[in-house]
Amino acid sequence: MLDVRSAMRRTAAFNHDRIAVKSLGRELTFGESWDRGVRLANALLGMGLAGGDRVAVLEDNCIEAADFYVGSVAANLVRVPLYRRNSSEAHEHMIRHTDAKVVVVSQEFAPELVDLTDRVEGSGSWSGTRITRTG
Repeated sequence: MLDVRSAMRRTAAFNHDRIAVKSLGRELTFGESWDRGVRLANALLGMGLAGGDRVAVLEDNCIEAADFYVGSVAANLVRVPLYRRNSSEAHEHMIRHTDAKVVVVSQEFAPELVDLTDRVEGSGSWSGTRITRTG
């Protein structure tokens, strides 16, 4: 049986120079996508996350979303998608009930989560950590 991380690693090795992701005129090969994902995985693990931890994410469809998907698989993290059309209360519910330790949010959607830190900090293992990046 082949796990997802091994399948992605093998795909990147066998299709290294083939296009894997296209978005808004940008392209990444399988090799580039895997490398970017592994760098993100290392950054997330460097924050103190461990395999099996949940990480909530609020972003749009873009190359950076693909980076996060690959990175979460490479780090063995559980991706908890937050949906941009949901209310702040729905985001809070997802973060609390999945016990997400970190929220990754694209710059565009950061204002939607700015007030959540005070409401969920201290509940479960929520650390109040947020990574903001442009997407």
